[in-house]
Amino acid sequence: MRLRRCGVLDIGWRKMKGEQVETKFFLKNLVSGWLGERFLWRVHPLWGIVEAVLVGSVVLFLLSRMQGEVSPFVFSNGVLALCGVSGMWAVLRIRMPDGAVWRQAVWEIGVGFLLSLVMAVGLRSVGRLSGWESAWLRSGWGLPEITLYLLGIGIGYLPARAGVRLLRYWNAIRQQKMRWQLTHALVIVSVVVALVTALLPMVFAPSGEPLPFGPDLYTAVITRFLHTILPFFGLFLMVSVAVMIILLPLFMLFSLLVARRTTRRLEQLTAVTNALQSGDYSIRVPVSGADEVAQLQHNFNTMADQLQTTLADLETERDRVEVLLRAQRDLIANVSHELRTPVATIRAMLETSRSDDDSDVPVMSGEIKRLQRLIDDLFTLSRLEAGGLSLECQPTDIVPIVERQVAAQAPLAWKSRRVEVVAELPASLPVIVVDETRLEQIVSNLLRNGVAHTQPGGIVAVMAELESSSLLLHVRDTGAGIAADDLLHIWERFYQGGNGRSASGAGLGLALVKELTEAMNGRVEVISVVGEGSCFTLTFPLDPAGG
Repeated sequence: MRLRRCGVLDIGWRKMKGEQVETKFFLKNLVSGWLGERFLWRVHPLWGIVEAVLVGSVVLFLLSRMQGEVSPFVFSNGVLALCGVSGMWAVLRIRMPDGAVWRQAVWEIGVGFLLSLVMAVGLRSVGRLSGWESAWLRSGWGLPEITLYLLGIGIGYLPARAGVRLLRYWNAIRQQKMRWQLTHALVIVSVVVALVTALLPMVFAPSGEPLPFGPDLYTAVITRFLHTILPFFGLFLMVSVAVMIILLPLFMLFSLLVARRTTRRLEQLTAVTNALQSGDYSIRVPVSGADEVAQLQHNFNTMADQLQTTLADLETERDRVEVLLRAQRDLIANVSHELRTPVATIRAMLETSRSDDDSDVPVMSGEIKRLQRLIDDLFTLSRLEAGGLSLECQPTDIVPIVERQVAAQAPLAWKSRRVEVVAELPASLPVIVVDETRLEQIVSNLLRNGVAHTQPGGIVAVMAELESSSLLLHVRDTGAGIAADDLLHIWERFYQGGNGRSASGAGLGLALVKELTEAMNGRVEVISVVGEGSCFTLTFPLDPAGG
């Protein structure tokens, strides 16, 4: 997992899959991932100080291996290199503290003091115990001077850590503004140019005496490094820091002036995109120039035009659909309203003209009742959809309502289908806040639905129970049940599924049950098993005032 995070396994896996991965990106992910996750600022201060001592011991060992006549200047540079390498190792390895600024300052000062103490005592002890102390003495410095240099590691640690913090802060802010990105690029280019300029004389200058081969080759290489290369890099580092301190403000001013036009246009484009995101689709960005930024501005305006046109078309289509839906609702409401009066008139005339000898009149009367129920259901649904159905919800005892509906439908159910309709209710139940008329309509629809889908000899039972702060009313039948595919659609208007459902009603009863129940802050659920029956459950919250 660690390799994958630093980019090695991830890119290797992409190569195995045949993806093209450029080498420079592979190396960049490898180096940045490893440095960021495994090396830089990752260890506890105590462990970082131990590592610094080990690094210093390695440098001391390398110095002690030098043989022959070597200038004290070389060994003094070696001691300085030991102090610099050990201190920089601690700077780069010890993790950054968190918290308030003063806490971080106290932390860093404490770590610097401990680093000085451990380096002075630890490296002196390592040199004395290992016999490498000759490297100190050949520098021409006495042990007190060597000790002061080792103590200076912790002192140099503090400004180096401050510089690291400044670099981290600069790296964070330069990613937020393009002008700082340009300033950073100018500084990097200047440092690289200065480094190359300084290296050219070293590369092309006469090399002097050739390096000896044989047992003194190691000494010659280390001598050349400490005598020539190391002082040069030290001088170059100091000059580079001085140049950066002097030129950085100038570069910042230069980048501000040069990039002002480009960054201003990008900032303007950013502001326009934010406005577009907030819902202002009419906003556009003025196009200026003919470069890539101008092309980006032009493309943005084109995209905004297309988006605005698309949204306008969608709004027009939405308005048209709303008009059609409103017209459909009005048509259903008007038609159902207009049909109610003639149907009621025909039913009344049939009732008054019914005779025992006319066997067709009862059939006609039954069909008229069925048609009237269909019209009433359709009218109620259209009013619910249009928001025109007024509900008179008040604390209601459901026991009389259920018993009244069971008493009204039980004789007809037994006479027409030999289905028994019963109510198994407690003597008293808490009241619920509902519209009594609409609840009676819901129970009536569920009972008729249960009777219509129950075979002769079956039972449709109404039961009630309390659950937490709700009242549950169950209407259970022993009918054919509902298939799983149909359960997803039984609440839809005009839906008629299998199991003989198409032969009973127009598919409005259960849709009306659901919408009326939800309009009174309730919910309806169904559990059904094919061949065993169905159970519809109405859930209503109890009336807090009624207990």
